[in-house]
Amino acid sequence: MVITKHSAKRAKERFGLNKKSVPQNAEKALRYGLTHAETKGALKKYLDKLYFQNETANNIRVYHRCVYIFCDNVLVTLFHLPRELQNTADKLQRRKQESASQNNHDAFPNLNNGVNI
Repeated sequence: MVITKHSAKRAKERFGLNKKSVPQNAEKALRYGLTHAETKGALKKYLDKLYFQNETANNIRVYHRCVYIFCDNVLVTLFHLPRELQNTADKLQRRKQESASQNNHDAFPNLNNGVNI
């Protein structure tokens, strides 16, 4: 993961993040953020618009009401998600988390086979 000077500056300016927390947040955005394929409706159209405005961007993620724009594994910039799209993003993020936790639950079945110890 590479953090550009521009993205570090924007993270501090727009979100108050220090230099050490920017890579951690970017990593979480890559891992847990909403991808273009996971969005729908107006949020999907907004990400389409961003993609065509930032031609170098090949990976756009929405995470905690923030938009992270990556080019491969390089964080190019980040900014706030527009207010009118935040509820949609929150709902989709919750669904993604619930799905992931359900999948993890299935991957690790109860080891005591239903016997209370």
